[in-house]
Formats: sequence, structure tokens, C-alpha cells
Amino acid sequence: MRRKPMRGTIQTRGILITIGIAGCLVSGAAWAEFDADEVRSALYGLHTHQAELAELARERAGRDEVAQLASTLERDHGILEEWLVEADDGRDAPPGEPTGAVHDRDAFDALAELEGEAFDAAFLAYQVELHTAAIEYLERNRPQGDEQLDEFHNHLFVTHETLLVNGELVDSLR
Repeated sequence: MRRKPMRGTIQTRGILITIGIAGCLVSGAAWAEFDADEVRSALYGLHTHQAELAELARERAGRDEVAQLASTLERDHGILEEWLVEADDGRDAPPGEPTGAVHDRDAFDALAELEGEAFDAAFLAYQVELHTAAIEYLERNRPQGDEQLDEFHNHLFVTHETLLVNGELVDSLR
């Protein structure tokens, strides 16, 4: 009995192995792109920036609701920053300007020039942009996978969800 060559089977297995290897490389690349230190720095910057914005809003807001919103955002980001310090083994925010930050210093400076209704409108528009950018940043920079979440990754998830809720609060005042 003569054996038939198994070219089709071998070729199919070769293709499947190649696809499997490519999938591993792609998922490995996604993990390689996640830079936890950069994400931590960006989050510290975001939390600090919200405190600055809240102080500015208390001084310049025309409507009480806008000042109250700013205080709520400051409180939420303060809680998230405390948790980030805990998840970061007690390390404080990195010194200097954060890398990968989602906020815009020029927009903050422009807000500082406004008061009353003009401030309120610009502040709310900036908060929408800020929250949208932060949510997109976290979605791009969180590791993918089904592994058990550690404290830092759990923090990223809760921060993302908080940004979604607070973004809706901001939008409701516009």
C-alpha cells in the first residue's frame, strides 16, 4: 500500500501555526505598548489638574452649579489619587511635568482669563474635552487580557468608569 503525501494537512497545519504565532506576536505587542509608569504619570497629572481647575472654578464661575461640579470632580480625583498612591506602593506623584498627560496647559491659561458665564461655558466645554481625552487615553493604554486584576489595573478600570460618570455630569450642565 502506497501512502499519499499529506501536503494539504501539512500546509493547513503550517498556516494554523503561522496564524497562532502571529496572534501571539500581536498580543505581545499590545502588552509591550503598555507603559505603566507613563499611565501613572498621566493619571497623577490629571488628578492634579482637576484640583487646579476646581480652585479656578471657585474663583471665576458664574453659576453655583459649575463651582459645585468642579468641587465634585476635585473630590473624586482626590480619592482616585489617594488610591493610586496606595496602588503604587505608597509612592507620591512623580516630580515634574507628567508625561503622556491628557490635559492642555494653554486651555487652563485661557480659562484663567474668563469670568462668569463665559468661564462657565468654556470650563464645561474643556471638561468635556478633558474627560473624553482621558477616557480615550485609558482605553488605548490599558493592558488587554483576562488575567486577574491587580490593584493598579483595578484602579485603571475604576478611573475609567468614574470618568464616564463624571463626563455625564459635566454634559448635563451644558
